[in-house]
Amino acid sequence: MKEHKSIPTTIKKDTALRLVVGLLSDKGYAKILMVFGSILGSIACLLYMVSNSLEPIYIGRLVHGVSVALFIPASLYSASISGGMASRAILWRSLMWGLGSIVGPSVFGAALSIGSWGLVYTLAIVFSIASAGISISYRLPRIYAKPREKGGGLLSAPFTLASVSLFFYVAGYQSISYFLPALHEVRGLSAFETAMFFTLMAITSLASRLALIAVREPEPWATAITGSMASIAGYMLIASNPEGSIAIISAAIAGAGMGLLFPSLQIISLLGVPEHKRGAASSIYTAMFDLGALVGPPTIITISGGYRNAIEISAIAVTITAPLILAIKLIGSQKTRDMSRASIEER
Repeated sequence: MKEHKSIPTTIKKDTALRLVVGLLSDKGYAKILMVFGSILGSIACLLYMVSNSLEPIYIGRLVHGVSVALFIPASLYSASISGGMASRAILWRSLMWGLGSIVGPSVFGAALSIGSWGLVYTLAIVFSIASAGISISYRLPRIYAKPREKGGGLLSAPFTLASVSLFFYVAGYQSISYFLPALHEVRGLSAFETAMFFTLMAITSLASRLALIAVREPEPWATAITGSMASIAGYMLIASNPEGSIAIISAAIAGAGMGLLFPSLQIISLLGVPEHKRGAASSIYTAMFDLGALVGPPTIITISGGYRNAIEISAIAVTITAPLILAIKLIGSQKTRDMSRASIEER
């Protein structure tokens, strides 16, 4: 088995920074963090564009990591404190994330085909500046003037279980995103089949997020368990047959499950803690994504006997989400609903 060079081997430096971002968000600085994060993203792209050696690229990667660490948890926090509209704000944010993951590669790929890398980085700078402008126009809800909620610690059952669920899902998903292309390459399959797999997964993920938006008041636990079961079915099909038409079908199922699961877990986790602690909660929750992406691939490839076996173990990791989400129903879902109702009554 040849070594796959894309497997992460170092700890992402932005994970620790996210915790600081959470504390600053809880103090009312989320808007500033989003603006600053967007500006840093444009600076990183500028460094890539003017680089003629490795050093500026390394610096750009560091700046880009800080940009993501500032913007992602601050934006999730901002959506979570929208009072009675918090659930829908989180859903819309998730939808924009899914849309960006499809539109971005398409736009930048087209720019590269008709121009150069300079054009690609110029567009990325424009997008980042636009993000900063939109963030400046955002009006942060004045939750700091309201009495703080009594009770309800940060590590509530819904938050903890949803965060751990995210960790295991990302560990499995990120591993498959590494090892499935590697398996296809080893077996001599065309890059088109691999590209179709991940493209279809992204499209169905976006479609299921759209379906959540269309539902007036989706029950987050129900959509989370549905997404978990669809993901498990999709990944098990991938593990049983990672090539050909079956793999393409499984990509559609797994993508639809992911699109239901991700925003549902965000709603469960963040609405399960008081508003004045959701900055820290957003940072810890998003850091679990990083940890899953960091720990999953090297751990799974170490205990597996090859790419095919690694895909099977990845599917098993995803199955762990189901009992954790079931536990949310048994332990903490009532608390999440009560907090959501309280937010609606305050409007």
